[in-house]
Parts: sequence; structure tokens; C-alpha cells
Amino acid sequence: MLSVVIPVFNEARSLGDLHQRLAQTLEELGRPYEIIFVDDGSRDGSADVLRALRAQNAAVKVIRFSQNYGQHVALFAGMERARGDVVVTLDADLQNPPEEIPRLLAALAGGVDVVGGWRVSRRDPWARRAASWLVNRVTSAVVGVRLRDYGCMLRAHRRSVVDRIVAFPGVPRYIPVLAASLASSVAEIPVAHRAREHGRSRYGLVRLLRLAFDLLRQMLALGLIGEYAGRIFQEVRRGPRYVISEVLE
Repeated sequence: MLSVVIPVFNEARSLGDLHQRLAQTLEELGRPYEIIFVDDGSRDGSADVLRALRAQNAAVKVIRFSQNYGQHVALFAGMERARGDVVVTLDADLQNPPEEIPRLLAALAGGVDVVGGWRVSRRDPWARRAASWLVNRVTSAVVGVRLRDYGCMLRAHRRSVVDRIVAFPGVPRYIPVLAASLASSVAEIPVAHRAREHGRSRYGLVRLLRLAFDLLRQMLALGLIGEYAGRIFQEVRRGPRYVISEVLE
């Protein structure tokens, strides 16, 4: 089985087109599949659209959070429930075409554990591209795995890597970083990138720079002691990773 996990936050206008193109692409692959939408506290009617898509297609599953927890928490929740031997992640905004998925799977068949997309000819403002370049350089230094585009959510993972991710204590803040650090081999392929048609990105210049700073601070300051302190804090607090208000499957 192939699982596709899609975090959703206020993407009501994109979901219908995304589902149609994605389902067609997956049907052409000729293998069992499931599509897991994780609604990260949307407030624009995305929930109603997702319920309608579930009614149309039994392969669609919907997980709805009670509030907004963030993209990577949503990815983590979808990975926890994914049953596929391969798990593909994809944004809901259609900037990365779902038609690229077969190319990811072909690269994964070469024997690597994770295949990431590398957005060529990006349709983003120059300031965001510059911030992404900085984040990618810092992330490559932190992880020790040099990739051009850690920020692209169009990625394919083998089951073994997904199992390691969901076994990680707490909820990782940056899934691609954890996947690269847990995989024995990582590949990257160029993928198409489109301008966003609806809404606006949650990853603006300030947020990307903050992410780069967080990664650099982890590399220089936290180390092993910080990791254990974080784990102890999670155990003492024992709060929920996220709260689900509805599941359709």
C-alpha cells in the first residue's frame, strides 16, 4: 500500500482540485493507496470539503485537530496512522504537483530510504528563496546530510523510516530533518514548483529565519544534555501531543 499524508490549514479552495489530480495519479499507479488529510485547525470551511471528499472516495481518511498545532505535528499524526509500505508527504496548496509522485517512487525503488523533492525554478519571492537557502545550509550542517531543499514537503519515505519517526519521543518540529537523520540513505530529485493560487504561505521570511536560528541553536547549545532534559520534561508533563476532534475512516 501507498499512503499519502497531507497537512491542511485553511486550504478549502485548493482541496477539490488537489484530490481530483492526486486520486487520478494514484489510480494510474495501479496499487492500493490511502490519502490521509490532517486538518490542522482550519477555520475556512476545509472541514466540510474534507467530509465531502471522504464521502466520494473510500480511500480518503480525515483527521481533524481541535486547534492549530503546526504543519509538522499534522504530518506526525498522519504518519502515525499511515499503513503504507511507502509514505509520501505533500502540501495541500498545489505548489508541488501531485503528478510528481511517480517520479519519487521510481527514485525510491533505487534502494534509498528517503527521496526528497528539490524545487527548481521556484515561484516564490526572492526574500523567501534567500531565507530558504540559509535554512538549507544550516540544516545540512546540523544533520550532516547535505540536501538542496529541506523545505520541500513532497517526499517519499520507506516504512522503516516512518516507524523510527513515530517512535521518536515527543513531536518533532521538523520532520524532514528527523527523516534524513534516521535514514541510511537519502536521495533528492528536481520537482516542479507552481505559484500559490489561493491563500498565502505560513512560512514567511521571519518564520523561516526563526527556524534557521532554532536549528543553529540546537547544534551549538543543546547537545546530549539538552536532549535528555527535553525528554525528561516531556515525561514529567505527560501532556497530549495533540487533541483530535474528529476522525473519518
